[in-house]
Amino acid sequence: MRRLFVVLLLVLAAAASFAYLVRLDAGYVLIELHGYTVETTAWVAALLVLLGLIAFYYLGRALVLLADLLSRLFTGRSRRHAGFLERWHARRRSHTVRGVLAFAEGRWRVAVKQLARGARHADAPLLNHLLAARASAELGDRELAEGFLQLAREVPGAQQAVALAQAEAALARGENREALAILDGAALDPAAQPAGIALQLEALERLGEWARIGALLPQARRQKVRPEAMLDAIEDRAYRELLSLEGMKPEALRTAWEAMPTGARQRPALICAYASALARVGASDEAAAQLGVALKRGWDPELVRAYGLVPAADPRRQLALAESLLAGHANEPELLLALGRIALRNQLWGKARDYLESSLKLAARPDTCAELARLCEHLGETEHSRALLLRAVRGSVGELPALPMPGR
Repeated sequence: MRRLFVVLLLVLAAAASFAYLVRLDAGYVLIELHGYTVETTAWVAALLVLLGLIAFYYLGRALVLLADLLSRLFTGRSRRHAGFLERWHARRRSHTVRGVLAFAEGRWRVAVKQLARGARHADAPLLNHLLAARASAELGDRELAEGFLQLAREVPGAQQAVALAQAEAALARGENREALAILDGAALDPAAQPAGIALQLEALERLGEWARIGALLPQARRQKVRPEAMLDAIEDRAYRELLSLEGMKPEALRTAWEAMPTGARQRPALICAYASALARVGASDEAAAQLGVALKRGWDPELVRAYGLVPAADPRRQLALAESLLAGHANEPELLLALGRIALRNQLWGKARDYLESSLKLAARPDTCAELARLCEHLGETEHSRALLLRAVRGSVGELPALPMPGR
């Protein structure tokens, strides 16, 4: 707006100056040719000459275009004057190039300006409109962005591309529900729109729609919309959230578990989540059995930790299975902690103490200190228990500052 005001001011100043010069001295021009006489002022003559030059320029361009068209019609290729035409078109296409470069560099205002100019001369202006809409959204001008998207909608077959651009802009604004509604309403073809699946995954994650994520993940894997490790992490979180829903009965948990892909049911994180859910609804023995089967297939510290926390109906059998792992993992603090916990449930106080103290020597962990403190309290070793609890607190929150002495 400020630039427009300055331009208008300069135009008005130039017009006023021109009017003053005309009034000061209009001048006189006389042209006589073949009996015809033309009389006018010098200023009008200058204006006529300027208009003639402009007309001559555009007439020349029209003749060049006509010559190029006739040449292409009759010979199939353009002549030497095509170089001028190519340069002429290139100057107009350069707006799009400059706009794309400005967009890549984050210069949003320049990008909007250049892309809008380039769209007027582009054979396929869809890219200009979509990028200009995104740049306008980055500037916070939602109305301008919607205007560019409306222009993009007018391009045949661009509806899904526009929907993706709208959804991406909505996600950038934090309007997750609106973005998901746009994607659902667009009826995207998963085989042709992997970008749509990626946007749907992001929107569903933000909204916590874990059941829908589970249904969408097979398509996401087929289209490779994200790295496999990232999809595994999303799958783990989605299924953990589903298994942790309140009010689920054991039968519902088993049904949800069986409905998961086979590969997911082999991952330790999900096995632990399933066992924890079973224990929460009173099926601790089944949870311990699931963890035991998984541990027989292969060692995993997360499985060992969960196995030590889940009480089984037969704690002696549970202890025997855990002790069978000592052959290859005798110096694993996680296994020794789990053995200490299981020994506590078997009321084997001496064995529990040995396991917990061995674990504490290998790794000074707060949970190991707390378990050993609990045992010492039970055995009447109050002072030792308090020292271990203080050690556990320091391990959790760090070293506490010393208190001031009384009276200071």
